[in-house]
Formats: sequence, structure tokens, C-alpha cells
Amino acid sequence: MANSRSTLPPSELTVGPLRNAEKQETSHALAPTIFHEPWWLEVASAGSYQVAEVESGGKTVGRLPYLPYKRFGIPLIEMPMLTHFLGPALLEGVGSPNSRFLRQLGITRELIQKLPRASLTAMKLHYGISETIAFQEQGFRTSVQFTHEIDPLPTDLLWANLRNKTRNVIRRAEEQFQVKEVTDAAEFMIFYLGNLAARNMRSFLDRDICERLIQECIERGRGRILATYDGKALQAANFYIWDRRYYYFLLSTRSLTSGNGATSLLLWEAIKDSAQRDLIFDSDGLNSSGAILFFAGLGGTVKPRYIVSKSDLRGKLVETMRDAVWGKNFFVRG
Repeated sequence: MANSRSTLPPSELTVGPLRNAEKQETSHALAPTIFHEPWWLEVASAGSYQVAEVESGGKTVGRLPYLPYKRFGIPLIEMPMLTHFLGPALLEGVGSPNSRFLRQLGITRELIQKLPRASLTAMKLHYGISETIAFQEQGFRTSVQFTHEIDPLPTDLLWANLRNKTRNVIRRAEEQFQVKEVTDAAEFMIFYLGNLAARNMRSFLDRDICERLIQECIERGRGRILATYDGKALQAANFYIWDRRYYYFLLSTRSLTSGNGATSLLLWEAIKDSAQRDLIFDSDGLNSSGAILFFAGLGGTVKPRYIVSKSDLRGKLVETMRDAVWGKNFFVRG
């Protein structure tokens, strides 16, 4: 990993020594999601990620991790494997809302300008980014992907918020399956890839990176695999991760014989787990009519996640070729 630094004039943001609580707040602001944390980026990028940084008064006030690489000899910037959100991580600063907005706009602008030249640059931004003005200034296109969020509530309220049809599906699944936790990432990946092969599909994921990342999350207490069994046979499995605020639905797989109820049951167990941890459950994207209908049955609120992209003619060629192989949902799947 390499850093690309820039320095802003000193401001009231960094005057005086930071107390321990302020240092912790700074650390959290500069790593707002699990995907921004150095250990995640190191594993997910196989050590190839870089970070643009902006400083003020000797303190880092903005960070933008990214993954530079080449495809067909063309320089690209996208996000590491399984990294579903990134984007600028900024200190909020002090002052009026307008003052904070203008300062953060300036920091974001400098971060973007520190990115190396690439034929294609694309990122899906985390929940803390509510506008993309600085990116638009720099010639980026903005699109939006929606996700379902479920706030942490008592179990009885979460259950009441489900659609009747969904509750019935979960009840039937509880009678048919046993839910267990899997702690072996290799077992999950073998099952995941086997289910794709049974459907004559290919994975766009790097098995070694995914396996290491899943195992690292489990060992750090930042992720878990929940699985359903019919007797001794594994029927479905989901992988979830979390940070200080969100509980993310990251990967899902099921056998051809499992039925939809197995996945619904696993999601219900995860929603309860996220509430017990006082975290917001994030469905991680509504990119098909089936997903919209499915997650609507689980309750929650639709929220936007912004995608920014910028490409020249060679970058557009890469996008066209990638879409032809993997489909147009490649990027939003992470």
C-alpha cells in the first residue's frame, strides 16, 4: 500500500492536541466502514491498494483508498474484491453547516485530484456520502443504487414488520432446517463455487482472496457464516460482516434443492443478530425486481448509495467487454 498526500492550510480543525476521545473520533471518521480499514484493504487487494490523503496542520483530514490495476494493458481504478463501499473518509470539522460543507468539498476535491490518471475510475460510495458535487466538478458521472436498511429493534417488532407471506416462509423453513454457524471459510467457498457450477455459472471472485478475507473476518470477530442444514446436508449459507454502525449482507449461496425458505431463514437470523449488536442491517443493494420484492418482505427503509465513474474511450471499451462477460450488474455486486 502507498500513500499520496496533499496538505491544506491549517484550520481550527486541528488546533491544539487531540484528547484520547478526539483521537478515537478521528480514527473512526477516517475509517467510516469496515471496507476502509487497512487490514480489510490489505487482504481484499492482495496488498495492492493505495490511499490518497489530505492533511491540515499536520493531521490527516481526508483519506480515499483505491485500487489501481491494469486490464488489457489499460490503467483502471476500481474497488478491491468484496469491497462493496469506499469513497472519501472525511473529518467533519467545526463551524456552521455551510462552513463544514465547503471544507469537506475542498478536501474531497483534493483527494480526487491526487488519484493517478486512469482510463476508468469507478467507486460505490459509503452511507456517509450524501452528495457527489466534488466528483461532478471533476467530470465524474453519478448514478445511484438503492439498498434496504433495517434498524435495530426488539425481536417482536422486527417480526411484526415482516410481510405475512415472509413470516409464513420463515415458519416453514424453521420446521425443515437447522441453522448453524460455519467457521471454516474454505468450506463456504467450496459450497459457493459448487452451487455456481451446478447452475453452469462462473464466479467473478478470486477464490484465494475471498477465502482469506472471510477467514480474517471470522477470526477478528467481524463476520460470520450462517448456514441451514437439512439433516446432515448443507443447503444454504450466507456470509455477513459488520463495523461500528452497519451489519452487511455480503455473500449468499444455496443448493438447487434448498428452496427460497432457507435463505429467508438465514436472513431472519442475521437481522435478529444485527439488532442484538445494535447495528443497522444493510441488504447491500437492490439491483433486480426479485431482490426488491424479496427485501420488501423483510421490512426496512430504502436508502441510496451513490456510484461515481469516469472513463475515456479505452475505459468505455473495458466496461463494454466486462458487461458482455459478467452482465451490467458486475460493479454493483461488488
